[in-house]
Amino acid sequence: MKRPFLRRIFVDASVVHSSWTEEILARVPGIPVDVLPPGQKPKIPLGPWPRVLAWGKETLFLTRFLGRFFRPCPGTKAYTCCGYRIFHIGQGCPLDCSYCILQAYFNEPWLSVFINLWDQGLEELTVAWEELRPGQVLRIGTGEFTDSAALDPLTDLNRRLVVFFAQQDQSVLELKTKTTNIATLEGLDHRRRTIVAWSVNTPRIVATEEHRAPGLEERLAAASKVVSWGYPVAFHFDPIIYYPGAEEEYEAVARRLLETVSPSNIVWISLGSLRYMPVLKDIALSRFPYTKIFSEEFVVGLDGKRRYFRDLRVSLYRRLYRVIKEIAPNLCVYLCMESPEVWQEAFGYTPQSQGGLPKLLDKAAVKVCKLHV
Repeated sequence: MKRPFLRRIFVDASVVHSSWTEEILARVPGIPVDVLPPGQKPKIPLGPWPRVLAWGKETLFLTRFLGRFFRPCPGTKAYTCCGYRIFHIGQGCPLDCSYCILQAYFNEPWLSVFINLWDQGLEELTVAWEELRPGQVLRIGTGEFTDSAALDPLTDLNRRLVVFFAQQDQSVLELKTKTTNIATLEGLDHRRRTIVAWSVNTPRIVATEEHRAPGLEERLAAASKVVSWGYPVAFHFDPIIYYPGAEEEYEAVARRLLETVSPSNIVWISLGSLRYMPVLKDIALSRFPYTKIFSEEFVVGLDGKRRYFRDLRVSLYRRLYRVIKEIAPNLCVYLCMESPEVWQEAFGYTPQSQGGLPKLLDKAAVKVCKLHV
């Protein structure tokens, strides 16, 4: 994937002399750069929010993060949570998926990179590792509020994180992306402590809803390549979007995926259906008026988000799960943010009956990533 298209860069004066800031700016010569007083944020242009969002995807802000870099994933008690941890490298995404929750989640539309990650952020990780008990596993991801690799051609962050994570034995880093920005991962001594993960969807959804993102075959080719470099991989069917013929097309994606990548190198596959905050629908339709994904019937979930009716979700999950398990019976497959009842109907068991979802995923990480716990 090419570098993100940028029209403007803002830099907080407190990080302007950072070597990382200088390195990033050197990769984008000719782009106007404005240095802001410490703590001041870019001025959001006047206009409707859809236009502001488009502006934000072409605007980069190099700044400091004032909160905790390392923290639990913001799941909900209403559904089964996986115990994931977030390493907060930045906010915003230059890709433009119609269903992206970030359109409604933040009131800051620009792409943020947190320059103080190298001191405060890595220190928080180091402290967490020092406090780990024997047998304890940490699963950590950078793709909660951004795509883990979309800005990597500018930041060269992932290469350094891979090397950093390779120093320990009880945690894994998951880089979750829709891009093919993997070049910097080649030749690293990663010790299988980094999982390179792709969000995947049917070719129809990729073409119509995942704007600026590489196609499915490109993502699978990138996955095959990192496997050849010794990395474990993961895949996320999320969001699964219903339309006539969707079940067959998602099954075809699963079969193609498992033909391309050996199941023995896949740590886990997650399944999750389309869900969204009510405000997202109006924003998405104003930006993508031809999208049809919000036209189905939805019900309000326990978390306040709109979801497909339970019977439809179960049907989608069950068919995809059976295909995956027919080909790879030992592969870890899990549901993202679903109730135990949906697990039971779709998979025939609940995570609680197996010791809990975090335990299932920890076990998969230990097995495929060869952790020493």
